[in-house]
Order: sequence, then structure tokens, then C-alpha cells
Amino acid sequence: MRRLQAIEFAVRSAFQIALVKVFGGPRTVPIPDWRERPYRVLFIRDDGIGDLIISMEILRAIKESSPTITLDLLCSPQNAAFGRTLPFVSEVIVHKRGPLVKAFGTWRQLRRREYDAVIDGRVAIGNVNTHTTALLLSTGARYRIGIAGRRNDRVYTIPVDAGKPAHWVDYLAALARPFGVEGDARDWRSRLTISDDDRAAAERTWSKIGPPHRGGGGGRPRVLVNISVGNSERFWQHERYAPVLRRLRERLPSATILISAMPSEQQVAERLAAPVRGAAIQLSFSEVTAIVATADLVITPDTAITHLASGFQTPTMALMRRDTGPWAPYRTPGRIVYGDIKRRLEPGLPPERVVAALDELIAEMGPSRGWI
Repeated sequence: MRRLQAIEFAVRSAFQIALVKVFGGPRTVPIPDWRERPYRVLFIRDDGIGDLIISMEILRAIKESSPTITLDLLCSPQNAAFGRTLPFVSEVIVHKRGPLVKAFGTWRQLRRREYDAVIDGRVAIGNVNTHTTALLLSTGARYRIGIAGRRNDRVYTIPVDAGKPAHWVDYLAALARPFGVEGDARDWRSRLTISDDDRAAAERTWSKIGPPHRGGGGGRPRVLVNISVGNSERFWQHERYAPVLRRLRERLPSATILISAMPSEQQVAERLAAPVRGAAIQLSFSEVTAIVATADLVITPDTAITHLASGFQTPTMALMRRDTGPWAPYRTPGRIVYGDIKRRLEPGLPPERVVAALDELIAEMGPSRGWI
């Protein structure tokens, strides 16, 4: 099997080399003076919402580096709606990854837009895959910017050495360097905001689900517990949340506990909520965003919610795989609880460890924040 995989990878790499030789133009080019004329720049971020959230300050920095830059964003169907909320992005192009032959329409659209520069924001994977290579080349852009040192990085005409920072946000920040923005020049925490209407709606939601024994009214702290993940490798067994929720209610008897879940897991969320006098409510992404912004504590596996919490600096207890440390909530107060094995949280993170981490977090933050 490994031999077949090696052969397949070699064939794909050879195909990418051929693509770059035929369509790539010069191997490297000097960084231009972005202020000398108008430049149209495309940033590729056609993956998850969380990936776009942690990239937003890099996008902002690139746009703000020169008034001559028009910045567009290539999004996936999953993160396009969020992309359209970013005031520094001019246009959002939606692209769903699939077989290369189905990407022809996107390639043609990108070529018609006549981009001067294109930036590969998909830096988390160890190689520049064929799909990304084709997207980069299809723009016809002279300046193709990406993180060097990964397999098949020859497609970049402006390769960037990111070094080995501890967090992926700092790794991403290297993409702003060709635009004159150094990594230590800015605070790369996502600057998220919500509207007054969304905040008021979130306040009403918290108030309605206040502890029944207090007659509602929204007890404090407000705790959001998310049990849903978009990637099965981040899943934590539902029944393991029960002892954590019990301990949460024991330590914080006046807390308002809200459990969020995807529609398919709503019944599970309701079963978990009932014994701890919590509530399970289906929320849209904008509603979840406002709930995170107005929460006092978030408990969640590694999902977009951890990155939302980072943007609002909401204290977070993140349940993560051991190999995902660089994706922990960025500069966020709270606790990170790691599972022992590489791929799934399910067998590798016992609830006893999460309960212990919860006790530590409450002991550390509770008195100063008025929780206890």
C-alpha cells in the first residue's frame, strides 16, 4: 500500500512540475512596489470557517499595506458567508473542491479577472497539492505567494520562509511579509465584531434559559458547551460530556448552561442538558457567534468555535488531539486538554482529565471573574 501511495505521489508531483514548466513563467520574481500602481490580489482560503477566521487579520494586513491593493477571496461554500462579512475584502468567489475537470469554470473565472498576485492561504498541509497548483496557475498572476519548504512549492514565484513558529496563526502571518508587514508588527488575534441586534438577541437567549430554580433571568457564568465537530477525528464521545457537565453544575450552581449541536445531534444535546438544568438550542452560525461573544466560558472540541472564542477573548476549555497544539485557541485564556493518541479524541481523552482541567480553570479564573 505504501509503495502504491509513493508511486501515486510521484506521478502527481511530476504532473505538477510539468504544469509549472508549461504555465508558470519565471521561476522567481522580485517583490514589486505595491504602491506604484493598482494591484489586484486574490487570497485562496477555500476550506473551513475556522481557517478563514484565523486568517482574517492577515487579510486585513495585506489590504491595509497599500491603498492600491484590491483584495479578493476564494472561499469554499462553507466559509463564503463569513468571507462576505469582511469589510476589507472586495469580492468573494465561491469554489467547491472536487475533481479537477469540474474546476474548469473556476479557472476560467479567475483568468478573466486578471489578477496581479495570488496568495496560497492553505498552509496547514505539508504539500501544495495539484488542485491548489492549478488554481494558482489559472489566475495567470505573475506574483504567486506561498509558504516555502513544503512539497511542490516550486509553483510560488515569491516563496516565503516562515520559520517554525509555535502557532499556525504566526505561520500564516508570514504571508503578509512580502507586503512589508512583519510578524511582530501586529496583533494577529481575529478582531471579530457582532451587530447590536445580534448581541441583543444573544442576551435574550441567555436570559430565557436561566436556571429554573432561579426563575430564569440568566444566571452567571454563562457556559456554552459545543458537542459537534465537522471532522470526525475531533469527535469526543457524547456520553463523556455527562460527568463534565455534572461537575460544572456542582462547582457553578448558578451557571446558565447552553449546549449547542448540529441538528442530527440535537436529541443527544437535550439528553445531556436535562440533568444539569441546561438548555439545548439549535443555532445558526451568526447566532453561535453572538453566543460565543456573550459567553463567560466555552467548552468545545477543536472546531471553528475555538477560533471564534479566540477572536472575542472568551475563556475556553478546548478538547484537542495531542498533535494539534499549533491550532489551539490563539492567545485565549482558559485550558487546553489534549488526548493521548494521534487521530481521535474518542478513546484518548478520559472525562476524568477534563473534569480535573475544569476544576483547575474554575479555581484560577472563578474568583476574579465573579463565578464563585
